[in-house]
Amino acid sequence: MTKLSIIAALFAALAATAQAGNPPENQLRAAVARDLPAYVPDVDVSTLSQRQLATIYSILHGPYRGMEKSALIRSTIGGKLSLRGLLFN
Repeated sequence: MTKLSIIAALFAALAATAQAGNPPENQLRAAVARDLPAYVPDVDVSTLSQRQLATIYSILHGPYRGMEKSALIRSTIGGKLSLRGLLFN
């Protein structure tokens, strides 16, 4: 292969990667969307920030159990799903 064809192949690979979006974020969002309804139903995962997704994922796969897991996730999501949101909104 010539240098020109190697460079062209490299740019083609970079362009394909850029068009694919952010695969790790998409995988994280899909993993949270799959497991979240068991603990907190009716959450639109597409509205969650990257930080919320990472936190919820770590809660889902961490050492927490049942109600503790649900409470931590609700607190992470905030709004009316959190205890503070239920009391003050």
